[in-house]
Order: sequence, then structure tokens, then C-alpha cells
Amino acid sequence: MTPEDALLAIGEEARRLGFASFGVAPAAVPDVEKERLDRWLREGMHGTMGWMVRSAAARKDPALVLPGARSVWIGAVGYFHPSRSWTGGGRVSMYAAGRDYHNVLRPLLRKLLRTVAAVLPGARARPFVDSAPVLEKLFAERAGIGWRGKNGNLILPGAGSWFFLGGFLIDRDLPAGAPAADRCGSCTACLEACPTGAIPRPYVVDGSRCISYLTIEHRGEVAPDLARRSGDWVFGCDICQEVCPWNRFARAASRADFRPREEIRTLTLPKALALGRERFERLFEGSPVRRAGWDRFRGSAQRAIENMRRDA
Repeated sequence: MTPEDALLAIGEEARRLGFASFGVAPAAVPDVEKERLDRWLREGMHGTMGWMVRSAAARKDPALVLPGARSVWIGAVGYFHPSRSWTGGGRVSMYAAGRDYHNVLRPLLRKLLRTVAAVLPGARARPFVDSAPVLEKLFAERAGIGWRGKNGNLILPGAGSWFFLGGFLIDRDLPAGAPAADRCGSCTACLEACPTGAIPRPYVVDGSRCISYLTIEHRGEVAPDLARRSGDWVFGCDICQEVCPWNRFARAASRADFRPREEIRTLTLPKALALGRERFERLFEGSPVRRAGWDRFRGSAQRAIENMRRDA
């Protein structure tokens, strides 16, 4: 089977599995992107995420993730739904209102790799769903799926940015797509809307100031100024996506996995703050929110309550 025919077969299965868009890029990171990552780290924009430093070499060289890697197949699965606020205030990022996307996309990729094995016998492939050191948005852009917006998110033409990315490295040359064109134009809505100033310049996100980072990844006390600016967000933040004009094209996700769970959607901030560790673990079983951990979750809930009282 030719690489072109193999890619067609893989694409047919990807559509059946629910991937909204997909493509292929060469498994190589341009020098300008390597320097971009190095500069981001030098400026300390990774905050306390030390693993970003430790994994930098692999992010710049896919062959360190899969020896002999030649191509990257990457696809997008939509997760948009209209509500992510809790009863009585408090917000979680849209992606975290339903089932953990890792537990949804990984089985899809395993199924897709069965087709890969059938049409490309002997090929070695390594799947990834953001847990591997792979520059997913770069490869999605180079594959032609969409472009990286000024808020750092991948934006799909006519569809917006409410998508998860997942794919696989493979030691075969597959037909690559044409890189997507940047369609942000002169818009600066995301830069202007970020309450913590986490987008200091177009296409650069200072992770150390991002509300998503502060409520999920940050270790230690949150600086008072950033805590005040984090509003009623308890887990993650969607502001830069909410103001993006391209997201007016968003359509509700077809997968029930990503719809808000009722027991989480109806949570209140006081009840969230009062959750014990065991109750927290049970309530958020299978949810991305567990990633924050009980202590950090309670700290974010307390900040949200204080901010809402002050702004009332």
C-alpha cells in the first residue's frame, strides 16, 4: 500500500472515531521554534513547572520520544458546550467540566493505531495526548489543521479553538499537509481581556501568570496581586478563548463524555470549599479537576469566594 493510500485509510478511521480535523507534519522542529521554546524558558514563563525544563530537549527533537520518527499524525476532537459555571458562582474551564480527555482520546488513538498497523505493517508509532513531550500545536499548525493564535491556542478555520489534540509519531514518511495561514490579523482581544496580563505580547503566553497555571500547576503561595485578578475561577480559565472572534463558529461537542457532569455543575463555592479530601476524590473521579489536588483546589475556591465578595 502506498503512503497516500495508507493515509486515506487512517483518515477514514479517524473520521469514524470522531476526529473533526486531522493532518500530517514532518517530525522535525524548525530552529526558530527551538529558540522560541528556549527563550520562553529563559524568561521563566514556565513558573514552577520544572518538568518543562527537563523535557525541553525531547520537545525540540521528536526522535528522542520515538527513535526514527519521521512523521507526526495529529487530530482534533471538539469539546465545546455552553455551560461551565457552578450554581452560585465559581467557574471551571470548559474542558474540565466533563470526563478527563486523556481517558477519552487515548482509547481512540489505540483504536486508530490498529488501522495504522494494518495499512503500514512493521511501522513503529508512539501515541500522545499532551502527556508526552511533543509540541502538539506546532505540528497541528504545520499539518494545516489550524494556526496558533495570539493566545497560544490552536484555532481551526470556521470552528474555533475548543478542541483537544492527540496523535502519534511514526517512523514512516507520510504525505504532509501545507502549514495553516495565520488569520488573527490585527485582533488583540485576547491580550486585552486577560486579567493577569499573561499574554505580554502576541503569540507568547506567560504561563507563570496564567490563571490556568495558578489554579492547576502552581506550587506554593499565589502572589496577592495575581490572586485578586483570578476572579471566580477555581480550575483553569477560558477568558482568552471566550473573547476570540473565531469561537463564534463553535458547535456543541457530539461526544457525551465532554458534557458537564450534573453533580459537578450544580456544585456551589461554599460546598466546594467544605469538601473533605475523600469526598473531593470521589466527586471528581475521572475528571481533570483531580489534577489540581485537594489542597490547591480548596485554595482556589477560597480565592474565588474572597474575590466575589470584594467585587460584589
